Parts: sequence; structure tokens; C-alpha cells
Amino acid sequence: MIDNRTTLSHTRSILFLVFLFQIISMSLIADDSQAVVKGSVSAVNGGLANVAVTDGYQCVLTDKQGNFKLTPHKDASFIYISTPAGYLPQEEKQVPRFYIPIEKNRQRYDFVLKKNPKEDTLQLLLVHADPQFHKPENFQRYAHVVNDMIQLKQAYPDRDILGIDCGDLVGDKPALYPLYIEEQGRAGIPFYRMPGNHDLQFGGRTAETSSGRYEKNFGPDHYSFNRGQVHYVILNNVFYLGRDYFYMGYIDEKSFRWLEQDLAHVPEGTTVILSMHIPGRLDETEKPFQYDSRSISMQTVNFSSLLEIVKPYNVHLLTGHMHYNRNMIHAENFHEHNTGAVSGAWWQGKYCLDGTPVGYGVYEINGSEVTWYFKSVGKDRDHQMRVYAPYSTDAFGEDLVVNIWNWDKNWRVEWFEDGIRIGEMTRFEGIDPEVEKAYSNKAGLEFSWIAPVKTDHLFRAIPLNRKAKINVVATDPFGRKYTATIQQQSL
Repeated sequence: MIDNRTTLSHTRSILFLVFLFQIISMSLIADDSQAVVKGSVSAVNGGLANVAVTDGYQCVLTDKQGNFKLTPHKDASFIYISTPAGYLPQEEKQVPRFYIPIEKNRQRYDFVLKKNPKEDTLQLLLVHADPQFHKPENFQRYAHVVNDMIQLKQAYPDRDILGIDCGDLVGDKPALYPLYIEEQGRAGIPFYRMPGNHDLQFGGRTAETSSGRYEKNFGPDHYSFNRGQVHYVILNNVFYLGRDYFYMGYIDEKSFRWLEQDLAHVPEGTTVILSMHIPGRLDETEKPFQYDSRSISMQTVNFSSLLEIVKPYNVHLLTGHMHYNRNMIHAENFHEHNTGAVSGAWWQGKYCLDGTPVGYGVYEINGSEVTWYFKSVGKDRDHQMRVYAPYSTDAFGEDLVVNIWNWDKNWRVEWFEDGIRIGEMTRFEGIDPEVEKAYSNKAGLEFSWIAPVKTDHLFRAIPLNRKAKINVVATDPFGRKYTATIQQQSL
């Protein structure tokens, strides 16, 4: 027989549990409601519609009044925008402030943009890689780089000028970030950045903790913005593996999912300038992959997935990391430009490891069309090669040799004797003699491990007439010709 008092007690217990569940549910709903953040994107003429806003995980668009709302991911650190064409974010010492750090209990994130005073369909993009400052004295030499940029600006008075720095902003010395910002800011050019392996915070238990000190200084490690008819994307592909100093080139799933959402708002066929620190791939054709620490740290192991995502666009990938200059055409609509370091060989000499002079990439953008050249610091824009006369080096003997550091397969390299075209020079792999000489004295180097590397943008020919005046004519993909003249020594 069932005791009615027991039944009543059970009923009361059940009702209490139902009531408690309702209270907890209401509390959770309230918490979810508080997690939703709102904001606006506006300029002097009012709210801006269809601006992409993100927390680094998801993307939403502003409405007709420029308003937005989203529920940030629990691991998100910033609310930020993909600045629309025709507008500029606020800046602090030329550091674009397109982001606002997420703060507990903050519910509004408002962005006020400036109208771009320049016609941004005409752009000049300056691309740096690996400044990698490891001591304050490095800035004495970097000042020449900044002065060169200031001088270059004068040749482009009507262009909308911006810069991208492809990581390794410092050499494991975050205390040097303020000096770097101050000196680079002297050029009066806003620079967008990404972390390199020497910007990582080592010692954390996972890759997710490794970009903290970079983000504190420069904001999100993956983002996008728009200039004229170009969509710019910055990705962090330096994946920390743990221990002292292990990393690989790798794009994580969070970044891929964000990129898919970001590009969903970009029409197919758009010119996309994509930047990350470690190269996508160092060869135009995919080769068998060696999973050793050196191989995985020099290229992006899941690069094929990135190629698939950006297939509908015309892409220029800007990378650094290698301290040499190399151009790869991975597909008709996908060029990779691995840019020589502005520090050269870690501020030890005037060359990168392949003979590329200390300098930076220059990209002239007209609408959706992009042309480019490499700018050597202290030289004019026509300085695009170094020629070695026959018998001027022990390494090359009777060969005429030329190093063309910004070469790709669309260049043409010819030689003439006394004004008569003889033919095209033969490309080969070797070491630039100037670099070998510069970095052979290990006792004079701050880092004894610095050594030249073989490069395949060397060309050779054997002159027919030992007394002829030789002209080397290199023609870039845009029809620009660069000429060097050699008067041979009579033998």
C-alpha cells in the first residue's frame, strides 16, 4: 500500500526540481542574452552597410544603418572589422586599429572610420619581410630602409600607399616592438602585420597561447580589409609545436572556417592579396613531403587546402621567413612572392642568403591589376640584377653569369655581343660569389651559422668573342627591360 504522505513528498520534490530547472534555464537564457554584443560601423556621412564584422570565428554584416550584433565565441579576444574600400581605420603611430579587445560586461563595440583622402583604386603596396630586430643597434641600419621608403613615396604622390610586414618583426625580443613601431612609423605609411616564428610566445602548453604577446601589440593574427578593388587577407600560419622552439607551417581549422566566411562576401574573380609568414610552397609543383623539423618549418603542410579555398580568386600570396627572394606561379591565378628580408642576413651584411640586396617588394596596383618589382635600398628601381664578367670569379671561370633576384618563369634573359643578339642565357642553380665572400669570415659574423644558400635565379652563357662588349638584357613579365653592360678584359 502506498503511503499518501510519501506520494505528496515525492510530488513536492518533483515540483521543486521543475522550479529549480526553470530558474537555471532562465539564468542561462539571461547569460546568453548578455553575451550578445552590439555595435556600429560609421563614418562622417553616417552608418556603413554591409561591412563584415568578426570575432575571428564568425562573420556578420552590418545592416543598412551600419549596426550589427553577434555572440562572440568563448575563446574570442577581439571584435574587429574588414575595413571597406574607400575608408580607413583609426591609426596609432601608423598601426591600424581596426579591432577592439573584448572586455567582460562590455556590450557595445563601435567603429568610426575615416574617408580615404586618396583614390584607393590606385595603390602602392610596400612589402617587408623579417626585420627581425635582436638588439637596439639594428635600428641604425633599419633607418636607411625607412629613408628609402620616404624617398620612394615622392615618386608616387597620387597613390594610396600602404605596407605589409610579413612577420618576424623582432628576433624573440618583444621589448623592441615600441622601437620598431616608432622607426617604421617615420615613413608615414600604415603597415599591416602578422606574427612570425620569432614573434611567438614559447613555453605555453598549446599553439593557442603562442600569439599572445603579438596580439597585445598588433591585434588579431588573422583578419582582412579592402582597398579599392582588392581584398587583403592576413593569416597566421606559424603553428607552435611545444618545447623550446619547434613550429611548423600550418593553417588551423579556426582560420580556415573564418576565411571561408570572410570570402563568402567577396565576389569570385576578385584580386585577393593574401599574406602569411611561412611560405605556402617553395616549388611550383608539389613534391614528396619530408616530415622532418626543417621541412615542416619552411612551408605550409596543408597548403593544398588553402589553394582549394581561394581557387575562385586571382591571388597574390606574400610570404617571408626564408631570407631570400623567390617567386612561384602555383597556378595561372595564384602567384606566390617569397620576399627577401629587410634585415638581409640578420643585419650582418648587405645581402640576403641568395644574393638579393637588402630591400623590399613594391606592388603597383591599378584597379584589379597588379605589377611588381623588388626595390633595393639605396638603389633606383632599375637595379634588378648583378652581373659577373667572364674570369672575374673562381667559381664561374669563363662563364658570363647574372643573378636576377626577382625572376620568375615569365622573365626573358638574353645577351648581346657588340650589339648583336646571341641568344637566351641558361638558368642554373648555384651560390652568388658576392654572398659567399660576404659571409665566409665566420669570426666577423655575430651569428656563425649564417651561410649562403644555392639559388636557381642565376643565368650563364659563354661569350663567343672574348673582346666583344656584352650587354645583358633582362625583360620582366611586364615588358620592362633592364640592361647591364660588360666590357671584357682582353686575354
